[in-house]
Amino acid sequence: MSTQLLSELNLNGLPLKNRVVMASLTRSRAGIDRIPNALMAQYYRQRASAGLILSEATVVSVQGIGWQQSPGIYTSEQAEGWKQVVHAVHGQGTPIFLQLWHCGRASHSDFHPKVGLPVAPSAIAIAGDSIHTPKGKKDYETPRALDTAEIPAIVDDYRQAAVYAKEAGFDGVEVHCANGYLIDQFLQSKTNKRQDNYGGSLENRYRFLDEILGAVTSVYPSDRVGVKISPNGNFNDMGSTDYRETFLYVAQQLNSKKLAYLQVVDGLEFGFHDLGEPMTLSEFRAVFDGPLMGNCGYNQETAEAAIANGDADCISFGRPFIIDILPALNQRLQRGILTDSDS
Repeated sequence: MSTQLLSELNLNGLPLKNRVVMASLTRSRAGIDRIPNALMAQYYRQRASAGLILSEATVVSVQGIGWQQSPGIYTSEQAEGWKQVVHAVHGQGTPIFLQLWHCGRASHSDFHPKVGLPVAPSAIAIAGDSIHTPKGKKDYETPRALDTAEIPAIVDDYRQAAVYAKEAGFDGVEVHCANGYLIDQFLQSKTNKRQDNYGGSLENRYRFLDEILGAVTSVYPSDRVGVKISPNGNFNDMGSTDYRETFLYVAQQLNSKKLAYLQVVDGLEFGFHDLGEPMTLSEFRAVFDGPLMGNCGYNQETAEAAIANGDADCISFGRPFIIDILPALNQRLQRGILTDSDS
């Protein structure tokens, strides 16, 4: 069976054997020291039929932690642990990017008692939800608004994380700007009420991401750096009335960066804020010339259509890489059995 998904792709200079991307899937297997291990290496090796693997979200600092036993990339020991994962994936002929993560307000002081309250652009708590901390299930705390003078240190955390990622052998990194985590909190007017150079106008709200990209691309070339955004999402109590204006502006700014790709969570299965019509990949294609990746809820038919229509260059899938109905996802694609329940 011939498919668009199984055709080769040049991802801005990085050759992929197919257009199926393994999406970042948050796991809790790195232990309390957040050091990748042999079990994780096996997990990724088993899924290396993908054209590209995106690692699980990986915190860039202790301050950024918001998930139990998820991996980190802020110590040399963690970088050393990641080497076995990269080696396992490269052994299957597949490139792998590390997703860089800071939870921001989607955290709790139980994860970092010495650091104290979680941080955010503004002191606005996540409403109507709770978080599983090392001490049990608790309500989200009201975060501490970052002082302007603190922001450069967080930017440098991303730079240092990229250094460790490169030492571990990752082919590139993805900057996680989606799903209500710290960078997304700066981008969106709902969570960013700042009065300094990082708040107010679109240009100011974008500044934090721009500075992080500047730091990360001092380590990796821009064509080995991806960005992930979620314009339609309500996860972590997100969703801003000016979402369309905000995310089209972000995509326009990213267009000049010559990135490896822009990943857009355009599907609604992860939640929708209901503030207007959902944004589509075609809207982003109109303003972003580089490789475009769709994500969330795709099946084989919709993924093939997005690529055939020119709206996407590749599609990232999540659940198909967990449930392991067949040993390799590409076998399922060839047989035409990638269903809605798989994505």
